[in-house]
Amino acid sequence: MNMEKLADLEMLLREINHQINLYTRCFLNEKGITMSRFWVMNKLSLDKPITMKDLQKQLLLAPATLTGLIDNLVEDNLVKRWRDDADRRLVYLALTPEGHRLLKEILQYRISIFENSLKNFEKVNIEQINDDLRMILNRIKKTKDELP
Repeated sequence: MNMEKLADLEMLLREINHQINLYTRCFLNEKGITMSRFWVMNKLSLDKPITMKDLQKQLLLAPATLTGLIDNLVEDNLVKRWRDDADRRLVYLALTPEGHRLLKEILQYRISIFENSLKNFEKVNIEQINDDLRMILNRIKKTKDELP
C-alpha cells in the first residue's frame, strides 16, 4: 500500500470529522448542549439501558466527569437515571422521550451537512462509500491487538 495515500486518507477523515464537529458545536450552542453531552446522549441511544459504569468504560471518561454530565442531562429531562432494585449499587441510564427528540434533531442536522455538501456531486455513490468505510472500521476493530 502507498503510505502517502494512506496518510492522506487518514488526514481527510480526521478533517471531515473536525469540520462536522465545528458545525455541530455551533448548532449545539443554540440548543444549550455541549459536545460532551451530545456524545453521552448518542451513546445512550445505542445501548438501552446502560449502567453508569459501562457507559464510563465505553466513553473513556473519569467517573466524576460522567456524573457531572449525567446530572446536567437528568436536570434538563434528557436522561433518566434509576437504581437496580436487586443491586442498589447499579445505576442505569436511558434517554427520555425529550432526549430522543433532541438527539434526532442533532443527528438530522449532522446529516444535512453531508446532504448539503454532496448535492452537486452526480457521481458520488454513497452506498459504496458507506460499504468501504464500514469494512475499514470492522478491520480496524479486529486488528487493534496486532498494532505495535
